[in-house]
Amino acid sequence: MSVQEDWEETDSSEFIELGDYFVPERGVQMDVVASLIPPIEEPAEILDLCCGQGRLSDTLLRAFPLATVVGMDLSSTMLGVAAKELAGHGARFRTEQFDLPDRSWRRRAVAPAAVVSSLAVHHLDGGGKRELFRDVHALLRPGGALVIADLVRPTGDRGLALARRMWNESVRDQALAGTGGTGPYEKFHALEWSCFEYPDELDKPSPLSEQLQWLSAAGFQEVDVYWMKAGHAIYGGVKAGE
Repeated sequence: MSVQEDWEETDSSEFIELGDYFVPERGVQMDVVASLIPPIEEPAEILDLCCGQGRLSDTLLRAFPLATVVGMDLSSTMLGVAAKELAGHGARFRTEQFDLPDRSWRRRAVAPAAVVSSLAVHHLDGGGKRELFRDVHALLRPGGALVIADLVRPTGDRGLALARRMWNESVRDQALAGTGGTGPYEKFHALEWSCFEYPDELDKPSPLSEQLQWLSAAGFQEVDVYWMKAGHAIYGGVKAGE
């Protein structure tokens, strides 16, 4: 096993335990993502890129009873937990191991109705994001949507300081509400989770304004940002219909 694979599995276990505290308004974000997918009135697939333990996939399966969700992740730990947690959905949920930068998964026999991603795209550099947006646009069926929930890089020092402070406050408040103490908040800092406070070469968030331009250049319409807090944003667009 490579060092990167070892880190990925360790990181996966930590996020499974602490994600509800580390992600600002996680439940709200999942509801927003689901609300931005056009109605699905016939059997169709949704791809959940870097699905983690399957929380967003579960939200989508409940929101779109005719849809099948493919939960895709590099981490075998995450895929195993997702398969177990979402087993009640039967054949409507399946897992697929993949690596986000690898373009081979972007060619599929059936064009998906939507592609979603949470806390993954920021691991790609600017060129990788532009390539992903172009490939997903080509992959989607007409009228399909790309919806991304992710970290975005503030463009100035004041914005960076605000994102850092608001993220800290969100984690502390969610820790107190969920546990009555600050244990998850202390782990947030011990694990150096915030890229706004502890920069890491694996984190490459791009400014939101640039990503909206790249989405438009890839061919997406109705490109917009729909929610934002503490350096986290939900944004995307739709492919023109036939």
